[in-house]
Amino acid sequence: MTLMQNQVPENGAETFAATLKNKSRKYPDREDARYDDFQLLPDVYPGFRIDPSSSVFTIGSCFARNVEDDLLDRGVDVPTAHYSAAQDGVPGRKNRVLNQYNPGTMLQCVQTAFGEAPDGGIYPAGIGKVVDCLLSTGGNAVSATRAKERRAEIAALYRDGLAKSDTVVITLGLIETWKDTTTGLYLNEAPPMKLIKRHPEQFEFCRLDVAESVSLVSKMVELLTSDRQRNIVLTVSPVPLQVTFSGGDAVTANGYSKAVLRVVAETVTQKYGNVDYFPSYESVTTAGFRALGEDNVHVRPKIVKRIVNYMLDQYLEHAPAA
Repeated sequence: MTLMQNQVPENGAETFAATLKNKSRKYPDREDARYDDFQLLPDVYPGFRIDPSSSVFTIGSCFARNVEDDLLDRGVDVPTAHYSAAQDGVPGRKNRVLNQYNPGTMLQCVQTAFGEAPDGGIYPAGIGKVVDCLLSTGGNAVSATRAKERRAEIAALYRDGLAKSDTVVITLGLIETWKDTTTGLYLNEAPPMKLIKRHPEQFEFCRLDVAESVSLVSKMVELLTSDRQRNIVLTVSPVPLQVTFSGGDAVTANGYSKAVLRVVAETVTQKYGNVDYFPSYESVTTAGFRALGEDNVHVRPKIVKRIVNYMLDQYLEHAPAA
C-alpha cells in the first residue's frame, strides 16, 4: 500500500474529483494539523492494524531498534529486542549486531530463517580473531568459535521470532555495500582494509540501483509471506550515510542513496497488498537540523520517539499513547 491508499484514476475528470476529496493534497503550512513544532507528520492510511497482543519482528538499521523500544513500551512482544551480544564488546546497544543497512544483507538474514543460511562473510582479523562482516559489529573482532556461535544465535532468533510474528517492520538504510565475489554475499560492513589490499579481486564495492534494490526487497517480502500471511511496514531510515565509498561528497551521496530507497519503498508498496509505507524519513528531514544531534547524523531521541509513537498510534489496535 502507498501513503495514499487510493489509486489515481486513469480518467482525467475522476482524477480531478478524487484530488478534491483528498484532504492531504496540499503541502502543509504552519497552521496545518500535520505541522508539529517545526516538523511535519504526513497523514498515514494504514492498510492493516497491529494487534498489541501479537509479536512484531524488526529488520533494518538503527531506526528499527528505536521502533523496538516504543513497541515494548506499548506491551507488544518484540523478539529482536531481547537479543544481546553484550559480551562481544560491540559499541552501542546490546543488540546492535542485528542492525542491517542494505537490502542485500537484509534479504540474506531472512533467507537464514528459511533454511538458506549464507556461508561466508567471516574473515581473519589478527591472531585467533575474526570479524563477521554480515553483522553490525563496528569491526570488533571475536574468536572464530564465538563468531560461529553468534551466527547460530541470530539464525535461531530469525527463525523463531518470525515464526510467531504477524507483522514485520523493515527499515531500509543505504544502498552502498561491499560484495564478496567468491561467495556472492552482500556485506553489512566493509572488510578490513588489509584484507581488501591482500585480495583486491575478492571484494567489490557496490552502489545498488533502483532495479537491483527493488528485486532484493521484493524477494524478501515474498519470502516473508511464503509460509504464512504477514503484514509489513516498510520505512526508510532518516539517519544519513556517515561515510561514502562512491567518491564525492557524503552529503550528495546520501541524497542519492535515500532517493533510491524512497523509490524502492514506493515501488514495493505498490506491488504488494500486505506492505505499507510509513514516512519516517520525511518526518525527520522536514524538521531539518533541529531533528539531529551535534554530529548531524543521529536523530535526537525526542524526535525519534515522536515519530515512532505517531506510527504506533496509527497501527496499533486500541493502544493508548505511551
